[in-house]
Amino acid sequence: MAEMLRRVRARSDDRGFTLTELLVAMTVFGICVAMVFGAVILVVRKMDDAQKSADAVFTLRQAVAQIDRQVRSGNVLYSPASEATAGCFGDPTANSGNCMRIFTQSNGSEKCVQWQVLDDPGQPGSKLLRSRSWEPMWTTTGNVTGWSIVARGLRLDATNPFTLNGALTPYKERLLDVRLLAYDARTRSTVSVQSSLAGRNTSYGYTGTDCTPVPLP
Repeated sequence: MAEMLRRVRARSDDRGFTLTELLVAMTVFGICVAMVFGAVILVVRKMDDAQKSADAVFTLRQAVAQIDRQVRSGNVLYSPASEATAGCFGDPTANSGNCMRIFTQSNGSEKCVQWQVLDDPGQPGSKLLRSRSWEPMWTTTGNVTGWSIVARGLRLDATNPFTLNGALTPYKERLLDVRLLAYDARTRSTVSVQSSLAGRNTSYGYTGTDCTPVPLP
């Protein structure tokens, strides 16, 4: 009987954790959870940066491939060095090498295509690549497409995006150097996507006036 009374008293004296012990345990648990979530967030951000960088480079490669097709089917490659007064609208301080025109063919139809790199109003400090096209007889037909944004997040350096090398006349053999820069968020640096393109029809003596006048924006 005495033994049973001692057991009952022992149980009644079992008071569990103190408030201080609970607070310490909760604090340690909170720190551990914060560390785990911090690591998860860091990994997610790294993955997001990697995906954005990959997407930016892929988009630029697609754009260069599109320009390549237009140049290879091109009749006239206009010099980007003289495009500052040829309808490169939207960037009054733009270098003349940031814009170019191509008189090309698509599915048997001739058209004029214009490409431009300029400031991106939606991303301060960044550039965008845009394109538009029109028919050679657009003053009669009115067929002019609006500007279409092809890529965002571009950068510029001392080298122009578009440089035309070769003969001085607009219809002789020429080589178009395209160099576009994308921002790599992983390394906080720029990645260059570049190519040298030659038109196969640019030696047949086109007058060079087929894409003039240039439509207003």
